[in-house]
Amino acid sequence: MGHGLRNLLSGFALATSWTWCIGMFAPVLIGSLMGWPGILAFAVPNVLGCALFGYLRSAEQSRRETREHALAMALFSGATVAYQVFFAGWLWGVPLGEALRVTTGEGASLASGAVFALAVALAALPRGVLWMLAALAYPCSLATFALLPWGDFHGIQTTGEWSLGQLGLVLPTIVFGFMLSPNLDLTFHRARQELPAGARPHNFAVFGVAFASMLVLTCAYAALTGGLHNPAVRAHLLLQLTLTSALHLSELRLARVTTGQRIAIGVGAGLLGLGAALYDPSRDMYFRFLGLYGLLFPAYAALALRTVGRPSRGALIALAVAVTAVTPIIDRAFLEGPTLAAPLAVALPLAAVALFGRRTRAALG
Repeated sequence: MGHGLRNLLSGFALATSWTWCIGMFAPVLIGSLMGWPGILAFAVPNVLGCALFGYLRSAEQSRRETREHALAMALFSGATVAYQVFFAGWLWGVPLGEALRVTTGEGASLASGAVFALAVALAALPRGVLWMLAALAYPCSLATFALLPWGDFHGIQTTGEWSLGQLGLVLPTIVFGFMLSPNLDLTFHRARQELPAGARPHNFAVFGVAFASMLVLTCAYAALTGGLHNPAVRAHLLLQLTLTSALHLSELRLARVTTGQRIAIGVGAGLLGLGAALYDPSRDMYFRFLGLYGLLFPAYAALALRTVGRPSRGALIALAVAVTAVTPIIDRAFLEGPTLAAPLAVALPLAAVALFGRRTRAALG
């Protein structure tokens, strides 16, 4: 296989890996809250943060990071699988319940269980086969554009429920989250590490273009009456949810964690996603999952980037205290509307990183 074709397929697979229920649905919510400015504030750091990932680190740096931060990355993959499983139950619980004449909870269990079971089955495939399927999934999703009922297009408003000032208050959280969260993504590290020695990581440039097109697709069906109920859109959602979960479960199999941790994270991901779909299948729960990628994971990623070796126990405790302190702030900001305290959701964790994330070799035991 030629190097150019390898980059193309790798970039397509990465786009599938990163086309989560965030990229496929967050613009729908953000458009209603913040209009087009909010969608741009979401999309630009999202695409740039991921595309720059491969250019800002060598394969050797990536191998070191996956070794030193293995548990954090495994938890990132587990949380990502749980998010997709929850979203499947929330999205299809009601229609499946009505179609099969069962309760909404039973419909959600079927939807969440089906996505998780399919993902587990796909994750058992050889990694090269799974990555090829992920690469082929991108043009399949791209074909959704041709199947949309463009006559029903009504557009997305320039303004939403929030003012531009309120958007400005949460902009640091959005940028912080999407610029740093990719650092914990094991599928991104895999793509960087498997490039031939000396090769430029242009697969990440391909990814940037491909993933941006997926965000455009989301905006397209968000701007259609009943766009989320379109059969082609539903097929796109199912394909991407399942493959995203499968890719992360596949990487979890190879993560540098103990067998017990690997099993606990994998099984826990399915149970957490299903439990969330049954307990609170709502926009609020969706935003709370999203908060992991706007606060917790990027905060750890910032600490990991500043610290040589594994973070010390003191640094982890300081970061945990900071994150715990600002969690109610970010929770209120996205569920009820941002206040002047919203920027503290980024400022306090970064202060903890600056004070305790020393660039010295921590104990590696």
